[in-house]
Amino acid sequence: MVTLRRVTLDDHTAGTTFAAAYDFAPAQSDYADLLRSMPQLRILKAFVWLMLALLAVAVLMSFFLVRDDGQPAIDLVTLLPLTVAAVAATLFAFGYARFGGMAVWRKPQNREPVHAVLDSEGFRHEGPSGSQAFTWSVATRALETNEAYYVYVPNGVASLIYWLPKRAVPLDDQVSVRTHIQAHVPRYLVR
Repeated sequence: MVTLRRVTLDDHTAGTTFAAAYDFAPAQSDYADLLRSMPQLRILKAFVWLMLALLAVAVLMSFFLVRDDGQPAIDLVTLLPLTVAAVAATLFAFGYARFGGMAVWRKPQNREPVHAVLDSEGFRHEGPSGSQAFTWSVATRALETNEAYYVYVPNGVASLIYWLPKRAVPLDDQVSVRTHIQAHVPRYLVR
C-alpha cells in the first residue's frame, strides 16, 4: 500500500522555493527498474549484443567457409565454448535486473517505507534504517522513465542512484518535480 504525503509544493519559477516530500513503500518492481537504469547494465547489454553478433558470424563461418581440405573453417570444438559463453552472458545481462531486484527485495530494510524529500538544497531518502542525502551540486545527470525519476551521483567507478517512483508523486506535482530536477542537474534524459 502506498501512502502519499505532500508537505509543500510551490510552482517552480524564478525566485520561488521548492520543497516536496513523498512517502512511499518500495515495491519489488522498483528495484528491478532501478537496476535497469544503471549505466553499467546498459554497457553490459551492449557487450552481450556484440558477443551474440560474433557468435552468429562464427556459426555462419562454420557452415559456409571451408579450408582447402574441405573441412569447416571453425569446428565444433571451437564453436562450443563460444556458444556457452554467449548463452551465459545473455542470461546474466538480460536476467540480472529481474533476479537482482528479487535479491534486493529479500532484505527487510529494502521493504521499509521511504520518505523522499526534494528541496532547493538537494534530495534525500529517509527510512527506519537511516537516511542518505546529497546536494544538487554533486548530481551529474538525471533520468526520467515511465516508472520513476532517477538522479545519479558519482561514487568512484560507479554512481549512487537516488530514485523517486512516479506512483508516489501525484499527477499534479509531476511537472513541478521534473522542472525542479532539470533546474539543478546538468543532463536530464527522458526515456
